[in-house]
Amino acid sequence: MEVGGSHRNTNCSWSSEHSDVAVHRQPSGDWTVRYFQHDDCNSFIYFDTCFGVATYSVMPVSAKMHAAGMGREYVSSILTVLAVVALFVILAGLALTWLGFGNAVAATIIVSFGLHTALQEILRSQLRLWAYGWSAIGQAVAYQAGAIVLLVGDAKVGSALAAFSLSYFVGALISFALLGPRKLRRPGFSYLAGSLVTGWGFVLSNLAESGMFVGIRYIVLLLGSETHLGVFSFCVDLSQRSVGFFMNAASFVFVPRAFLSAANGNVREFRRGLFEGAAIALIFATAAAAGIVGLFFSGHASGWLGKSFNPVVFGIVSCAVLVNRTKKVIIDPFALRSSKAMTLTYSYAIGASACCCLAALGLWWRVPLGSEMAFLFGYVVAAACSFFALRNVIADQGSGAKQRTVLVVGPDAGNE
Repeated sequence: MEVGGSHRNTNCSWSSEHSDVAVHRQPSGDWTVRYFQHDDCNSFIYFDTCFGVATYSVMPVSAKMHAAGMGREYVSSILTVLAVVALFVILAGLALTWLGFGNAVAATIIVSFGLHTALQEILRSQLRLWAYGWSAIGQAVAYQAGAIVLLVGDAKVGSALAAFSLSYFVGALISFALLGPRKLRRPGFSYLAGSLVTGWGFVLSNLAESGMFVGIRYIVLLLGSETHLGVFSFCVDLSQRSVGFFMNAASFVFVPRAFLSAANGNVREFRRGLFEGAAIALIFATAAAAGIVGLFFSGHASGWLGKSFNPVVFGIVSCAVLVNRTKKVIIDPFALRSSKAMTLTYSYAIGASACCCLAALGLWWRVPLGSEMAFLFGYVVAAACSFFALRNVIADQGSGAKQRTVLVVGPDAGNE
């Protein structure tokens, strides 16, 4: 988002995979990064702990419930859980604000972003792509409208956060309306217990990944320079929104289809769909990276890319993004399907440790591109650890997988 007209005549934008970094473009054109400048930026980490458990378990569990004819019951139970969590966060936020320890805007961001993301995940698990798209468009339009109204004159970060929060409330309402009439019901704790295990494992893996994604930036800021950090952050951000876009698109379509195939007992189709989606996305992602580098050398995009772009740095961090996104498309679904999400946590923790240590050593010894190579190495280590830990599950051709799926769903169906 762009915020203009402040007393320093600077433009402020947020750009981070986890939305935890405030990036400022100074009039000189240099980029500097201030981490957690406002407590509200931490809201996205709190989202993981509050709503992440329900959100990240939707894909695998929803597929099983739909295959067992319990899709509506499951969605109703999840909606009840989301309503309870939202109420708890709002009350806790108001109490902390009254005591002087919190911020009411931060609480609204957690709730709005959490509800929108969870409801979007439900639509995605049902392959209702048009509904997902309309909700996303509604949120974007609402944000632009809110920014026009609230960010007039002397722009304030609080106003921008308020517009952000309101836009996600609009998106959540659209998603809820597109889900159709639903009756809230008492959650089926028999199958939600399994969701808790899967969801918490994935939440912890996201936090471990944040240690690598954000940790290396602290190290670059402490041992490097603001200019180095600005180039690194810009290239990572650009790769996320270009190279990472195609991998996200593949995950959006192929992963839910794969889970539906696995829930119906077709595990070979589960494997084939994931690998096919990753291969198609890799072709387009590589072409996108090559196109950006080509534009840079052609001189046609010099005004857009500016001095913050370095083609070598962009190439290295794009490889890191490709490794991580490919892992999320191929390996992570196997971990979720087999209820081994904690494997991802351990893998990211090992990768983050290796990344941060190597980055610190590289900056200390002035190794050219040391921190960038450490960033790539950390994601390679995380992907390799995940693959070796799950190699038997990935190699499973499906003889026992169908039975495992039936055993997971069967008892719950009986209780209903």
